[in-house]
Amino acid sequence: MRDGTALDRWLGAGATQEGGEAAPARAPAERIPAIEAIQEEHRAIAAILNGLSRVVQDIEDGRLEPDYTLLASMIEYIAEMPDKLHHPKEDQIFALLRTKTHDVDEHLDRLEAEHRDTIHATSRLDRALVSYVQGGAASFPGFRDAVRSYIADEWVHLNTEERHILPAARRLFAANEWDAINADFVRNGDPWSGPDNRYAELFRRITLLAPAPIGVGAAPAH
Repeated sequence: MRDGTALDRWLGAGATQEGGEAAPARAPAERIPAIEAIQEEHRAIAAILNGLSRVVQDIEDGRLEPDYTLLASMIEYIAEMPDKLHHPKEDQIFALLRTKTHDVDEHLDRLEAEHRDTIHATSRLDRALVSYVQGGAASFPGFRDAVRSYIADEWVHLNTEERHILPAARRLFAANEWDAINADFVRNGDPWSGPDNRYAELFRRITLLAPAPIGVGAAPAH
């Protein structure tokens, strides 16, 4: 279910050197597994965000009947995976980056606040879905707007990390610092299956339920 997204154009992008930063003692290797892990998790999140956006649009356009199980599964993933698997890794990088430079403090302040608000943000989606299930078509606009607001905020969040935070970390962390982070990240599950395969079944369910081209379910009638 891996999907190319606009986010990919920033993957691996560098950033211009900024003043007031100490250079790392030894340059890291060209490939940094920890950064690759975060970017792979971004792709997994992007796949669900794109799929959710497409499903909501198809419902609005009358091309798709609402599948509440599919919608609940997608919201479950974006509630579970980022908070339990993804954000703890990023928070580790954020903390070390604060010791290296103050040039990205404004970005870090906002990103860390958004990480702390994750449960509330996804709870708003849950409540909007419950209202939609209970209220039917009359409650769809509220659910649609909640989904679009969440997705818009999440794209800004992901793009900030890709454009500003990961390039700064790549530039400023020493090789031995990356060695420690890489070793720690290896102990985590991947975003497509999760620790002990906890997300594998959820991804499989989304793929089977979602209509083509999002998944392998029946395509909506035109």
